[in-house]
Amino acid sequence: MRNVLNIIIHDFKRLTSSVVAMVVLMGIIVVPCLFAWINTLSNDDPFEPASTGRIPVAVFSEDEGAEMLGLSINVGEIVTDTLAANDMIGWDIVNTKDKALRGVKSGKYYAAVIVPKDFSEDMMSFTRGDMEHPQLLFYENQKTNAIAPKITGKVREVLEQEIDAAFIDTVGQYITMAASAADAAGVDPQDAFRDLSDTMRTLDADLANSVVMVRAAAGLSDAAEDLLKASDQLMGSSGDTIALGEQLLESAEGRIPEKVDTSSVSNTVHALDAILLRDLKKIQDDLIAVSDDMGKYNSFVDNELDKQKTLASEMKSSVDKIVSKLNSMDLTGLASRFSRISDRLGTIIDRLDSDRLKKADASNWATMQGYMNEILAEVDSAQKSISKIDADVDQELDKKLNQAVSDARNAISETRSTLSGVYGDMDLLADALDKSDRSLRSLQGGLDGTVTTLLSLQNGSRNLAAMFDNLSNSDLLKDVNHLKTNDAEVIAENMASPIKMGTEEIYPIRNFGSVMAPFYMVIAQWIGAMFAAVMIHVQVRRRKGIEGTKLHELFFGRYRLFMMIGLFQAILVALGNLLYVGIQCVHPLLFILAACVNSIVFTMIVYGLVFAFENIGLAAGVILMVLQVAGSGGTFPTEVLPPVFRALFPFMPFRYAMDALRECIGGMYDHTYLKCLGILLLFGLAAIAIGLLLHKPMRGLIEKVEESKEESDVML
Repeated sequence: MRNVLNIIIHDFKRLTSSVVAMVVLMGIIVVPCLFAWINTLSNDDPFEPASTGRIPVAVFSEDEGAEMLGLSINVGEIVTDTLAANDMIGWDIVNTKDKALRGVKSGKYYAAVIVPKDFSEDMMSFTRGDMEHPQLLFYENQKTNAIAPKITGKVREVLEQEIDAAFIDTVGQYITMAASAADAAGVDPQDAFRDLSDTMRTLDADLANSVVMVRAAAGLSDAAEDLLKASDQLMGSSGDTIALGEQLLESAEGRIPEKVDTSSVSNTVHALDAILLRDLKKIQDDLIAVSDDMGKYNSFVDNELDKQKTLASEMKSSVDKIVSKLNSMDLTGLASRFSRISDRLGTIIDRLDSDRLKKADASNWATMQGYMNEILAEVDSAQKSISKIDADVDQELDKKLNQAVSDARNAISETRSTLSGVYGDMDLLADALDKSDRSLRSLQGGLDGTVTTLLSLQNGSRNLAAMFDNLSNSDLLKDVNHLKTNDAEVIAENMASPIKMGTEEIYPIRNFGSVMAPFYMVIAQWIGAMFAAVMIHVQVRRRKGIEGTKLHELFFGRYRLFMMIGLFQAILVALGNLLYVGIQCVHPLLFILAACVNSIVFTMIVYGLVFAFENIGLAAGVILMVLQVAGSGGTFPTEVLPPVFRALFPFMPFRYAMDALRECIGGMYDHTYLKCLGILLLFGLAAIAIGLLLHKPMRGLIEKVEESKEESDVML
């Protein structure tokens, strides 16, 4: 033990007596730490919109549009408008296809999205029965960067989701508007089918009377003239029935106004929307201003939070009043949309009024920021909904409603025309009876054919009555009636996103940099151990005062210097990550302890290899680092790595070093932390055994290697 202490004291004196030695020593400690900090900072949030939003992607639409249900639809415009509001990627809407493609080739853009001319036409092809799958053209420059193509690859998923949602939203609104028009016209599908059923039953009864009369005529040929008169009366009765139907439709058409004046409602809605957007913007700006400064946040809680609650409550009261007014005017769709705004404002009030927003300190600041982000998300959602209402209100209350009313009037007119056509059928039946009169005069047996025809007509009218009756009471028609009473935005939203997935994060980590910090830390600590082995002699030179020193004393005497360098480096890199980089860490003291254990083990492994094998051991340390960087699970899951790395994974110190650090960053599970540190220490014991047991047996081989290197007259 005395010899070990002598070696340590001698090393300390020699190092402190040389300025260059101290500078080199500081470099060995600090440079690997810089590697860890810089890489962790660069990976802070690379996949969040704040970062990916700076990746430029060009967008150009050649779409010429299409028609659906008599309405013009241009999905290309929907795509460009939707992407312009999406901050996940740095979308650049360009005016020519050539500009987009040249930008991709030159590297100005990482990718380009082109909407073809026939995109809308293909999208609407299902209405023609010849479905054509629409295709977007996606151009990607894969040589610009290794990771950027992976990020822009997500663009395709975003495009599919946005286009599907926008298309279904548009179709859903058009269908609902058509249903609203029918409702405004007083046309109820169930009542209409019920009336048709009653008419068919009346015709069935009249035809039954005709059959009786014709059969009587077959038996009493001299009463044929009276029979034909009765048939004429029957036709008159049927004509009266159809005339009554025409009168009902004419009355319904008269109840539909030529044009609906919505200017007063529009002006009121616009004024309210402007006030709501202004007040929500104030709440949003105030929250953003304090979200990154704990001092400003605490001042906000003391002085401004109650004012924000009062402001939100006043906004909700104003919205509730407009909802009541719109319902009284039978504008239920618009009232429903404002009702959802009221619900969102209620959620904002609840969050502002809860005990969750309280004074912040170092322990709960991240949680308070999370709560503020939730409130900001609700505010943003409310702003978007209000802006959507403000943009749509004139079109919905004026142009589309009046167009729908016009369509309803046209539909009723066409129905009246159809009923008028029935008169022609009655004339044909009257002609048939006239022919039957002539047939009776020439051949009595011809009446049998007339009876057969009337029975067929009677049977058909009975079947139609049953069909209309079933339709009027069908669940499908009831569902249609229920759907048309709902707001278009609700239906479209449910069609576009029918499933909502609730996600509960286990051991949540707030950013990607915190996830990657353990990987870069262990690399830096291993590099530090390698630097020390390169710059400091592992072998202790024999000198006065340490004569008769044993092998293990030489081993542990010089190792203490390596261990101290590793510990200084571990504390520095851990504190830098916690205080400078600002990574998430649930257990900071255990984090520092894990870093210290990592350095002790890493320096022991490298020191043991170099002590036993000298330069060969140094090369082995480099190989071990390369293998562990690729296959220790620091970046990719081990399950996706080649078989050789999956086989070596349990024997890699990096694995256990990173797992111990991750336990401190995300949260502890059972005894994982202690287990990882225990296995690491076993690696250290194995390195001690290698250094002590193989030092002497390898001397001969080492000398031959050194002699061979010297003979080359090139290598050191």
